[in-house]
Amino acid sequence: MPFSHPFIKGEISPRAYQETIFVKSKDKNTLVILPTGLGKTYIGILLAAYTLNSLEKKVLVLAPTKPLAEQHLKSFSDALNIEKESFSLLTGTVPPSKRDELYKKSLVIIATPQVIENDLLGGKINLGDFGLIIFDEAHRATGDYAYTFIAEKAISKNIRIMGLTASP
Repeated sequence: MPFSHPFIKGEISPRAYQETIFVKSKDKNTLVILPTGLGKTYIGILLAAYTLNSLEKKVLVLAPTKPLAEQHLKSFSDALNIEKESFSLLTGTVPPSKRDELYKKSLVIIATPQVIENDLLGGKINLGDFGLIIFDEAHRATGDYAYTFIAEKAISKNIRIMGLTASP
């Protein structure tokens, strides 16, 4: 059934399984395992809109590669009803000196995990500003990959986590 949300552009019609996963993920950390093409990112967008509106907290979207991060920037900025200036893409090409300002002004930050890990270690980012962290390609969260470090920090600050993967 179509419905509207103040942080989503236009009226939306999530599939029943997307809506079910979204509703369950509002209250607990969630690992979404769906085959490619079934709308994992869309579920993340729904939870991001909820976080921005209901929790009044920022959203961090992590992707393991710059091209995937760029794809998420397009998906989230096309769907979320917030100004383009409220989105930031942080990859290794953005100098640390510019990231301070981007953390302050942005509502949705899409980044590679290495940048966020380095900025956590350097005290540049305050995870307390965030209500949600989305880990795309969550199956990479093993060993000393940056996802593991970031997830541990998020859990210690009680930040909602959503992992997305097609291959558990």
